[in-house]
Amino acid sequence: MKKFLAVIALAALPHTSHADTYSVSKNFYLGFGAGVLSPNDVDLKASAGATANGITFSATAEGEFEFDNGYQISGLVGYRFNDFLSFETELGYTNFDYDKLNATTTFNITGGGQTFSATTSESYDIDGSISAFSMIFGPTLDFDVYDNLELLLGGGIGFSSYNDEVKSIAGNTAAAFDEDFTRFAAKFKTGANYSFTDQTYVQATYGFNYVDSNVDDFTTDFTAHSFDAKLVFNF
Repeated sequence: MKKFLAVIALAALPHTSHADTYSVSKNFYLGFGAGVLSPNDVDLKASAGATANGITFSATAEGEFEFDNGYQISGLVGYRFNDFLSFETELGYTNFDYDKLNATTTFNITGGGQTFSATTSESYDIDGSISAFSMIFGPTLDFDVYDNLELLLGGGIGFSSYNDEVKSIAGNTAAAFDEDFTRFAAKFKTGANYSFTDQTYVQATYGFNYVDSNVDDFTTDFTAHSFDAKLVFNF
């Protein structure tokens, strides 16, 4: 009888230990991925005599900045509380170029001893770029729709630390500047997870990104659409 009880005890202990370890370890996950960032236009509206980033406007300036699509490299660190709720920290590096300045009024920009003149309804090529590192914290909800497929919905707040550089507008360096900023940022995302195993799955998401980047009534805030895919590992 004693030998029988000892066998039962030895069989039960490792089984319980393994189950506990497996349950806890699956709560943590890491992800790595990349995708495309599609920025929205940013409105320009500066009053006569306004100064920003070392340049001065001679008259009321109105128009919009257009951007090219860029790329995004992202990382993900998360903790799963239960089958439906997780808390995530999303890290991202993005880079994209300026495209054009579309002027809707006539104005001059003075800087660096030069003057650039913009004319109503004209567009001017911009040589410049924006690169940014962001960190967003927030909850994510996921809902099972099939054995290995689930939909997700999430969002969060954090910051964006970015470099904004304009080398020239239409070849003129009057508006040239190179500045670093750190601003409040937020993101909403939705997408899907597709599991290959208990330890790995692919996450594909659409995100709407916001950065509080207005410069003293000089421009509106920055928004962009992002599309990316990540490979995620449970631990």
